[in-house]
Amino acid sequence: MSEKNPALKKPGLLSRMTGIGAKRWAASNIAPAQEINQADTFLYGAGTTTVASLLGSGKKLARTRQSIYHKWAYMESDPICSTAMSLLVTTALGGHETSGQLVFVEKTPDAEKNKRVANVVDEISRDIGPLLNKVAFQTAYTGASFGDSYARIYADQSGIVDLYIDELVRPQLVQPFERGSRTVGYAVYIGERNFERLDVSQLARLRMPRTQWVPQHGVYEKSIRIALKEDDIDALPIMPSMAGGSLLYSAEEAYDNLSASLMGLVGQRWMDSIDEQMYGVNMDSMTKEQQEMFIKSVTGMLRKSKELSETAVKNGRPVMERIRHLIPVFGEKQLINVSGQTQTGRTNNISIEDVMLHARLLAGALGVDLSMLGFADQLAGGLGDGGFFRVSAAAAERARIIRVALSEFFNQIIDIHTYRRYGVVFPAGERPWTINFYGSISALEAEKQRTRADAMNSGMMLAQALQTMKELGASEQIMESFLSRTMMVDDDQAKLFASIVNAKPPEDGGHDSGGRF
Repeated sequence: MSEKNPALKKPGLLSRMTGIGAKRWAASNIAPAQEINQADTFLYGAGTTTVASLLGSGKKLARTRQSIYHKWAYMESDPICSTAMSLLVTTALGGHETSGQLVFVEKTPDAEKNKRVANVVDEISRDIGPLLNKVAFQTAYTGASFGDSYARIYADQSGIVDLYIDELVRPQLVQPFERGSRTVGYAVYIGERNFERLDVSQLARLRMPRTQWVPQHGVYEKSIRIALKEDDIDALPIMPSMAGGSLLYSAEEAYDNLSASLMGLVGQRWMDSIDEQMYGVNMDSMTKEQQEMFIKSVTGMLRKSKELSETAVKNGRPVMERIRHLIPVFGEKQLINVSGQTQTGRTNNISIEDVMLHARLLAGALGVDLSMLGFADQLAGGLGDGGFFRVSAAAAERARIIRVALSEFFNQIIDIHTYRRYGVVFPAGERPWTINFYGSISALEAEKQRTRADAMNSGMMLAQALQTMKELGASEQIMESFLSRTMMVDDDQAKLFASIVNAKPPEDGGHDSGGRF
């Protein structure tokens, strides 16, 4: 474990000219941390905080890994949550209008200058592109729902030949292990011994960012083994990764409330459908045999009616005949007295406002408008059908998160391909390819296009203002002041734009240039 700061290099010419020297910066920013001691934390009331605070409290208690995934799997199967996840993934991926292609592996500008490297990228796009497009949607959907998604890589000397993303690599069956924040391997709970060890060349991981902490067991044991004071990442222990990153986590409470309100509504409908009555019969002047015969006759009549109703419902055929029952009468009249229903139905119409409230809360937590989840009568005001899908900032931000995670996932796969086929792995900052998505139909692309259009309009207005001021005979100083104070342009840009005053007019005097620009 490192006890001292590493040896500092002597400041070079660049640091002496433009920056703070290493020793001076370390003295101002690193050395003061040595003055922190445990007594001060207790003195100011902070020392009582322990890792137990990560176990949660109240409604957010710590759960096991399997119970967390069981909850998310149950929510994933719900029609509303499933539709919301599908819409978010579709927002992120988009799709080509004709080919339907989702992912594009394209060359960087530097790669285009090197013919050999450009050919390598073309081969990668041709060989790996179809595989990436095949698994893109399912991988992104599973990752958005569970926070992690995995693909089993099958490769030979020619590179990757197939990707397996089905049930045996579901997040519930895979435990990733990390050193620091780097994934180094996996334990898969399958096989005869319910354990198989895989490395990063055999399994690729889509890891959604852990924006929210999910209270779960195991964090205390993890805190005992990991020492944050250790500077050497290779000296850190390999520890299991915690569950998290799911877009469903923040919607758990809203989903439970919606399920409870729907259950209450349906249950009340069932209760109101029960038609129960009590009958009273007069058997005062009957003998014992007559009483038994009378009760048997009435009971048989009621059972027969029940059987006829059940048969009609089961077969889906109505009863097309009249039903008559004979009741024996002895001496006095034995009329059946009806006491009325014991289960009273609701006097008013059942309101679904509480259901709609929880449905709106659930849709808000998922980042998708309620009108896109099967409630067409709740159209976003003024946007029209599907308008929210095109302009939603919430959907755009979630799309950005999914795209970033999916891009890193695809880069892992391509790294394994180049490792197997070419015997080389490119560093993250030197990869000759980029992962692009065709997102013209997504909310994210709509936001980018709107921002670009606003910037172009502002530029055209600025150009018109420059031309007008120049025609008025403004000097360079006046132009610079006008741009910086009136047009709110940065000073350095205002100075650059103001130099247009001294620019000479075209030699042709402004006549038609014959098609030149």
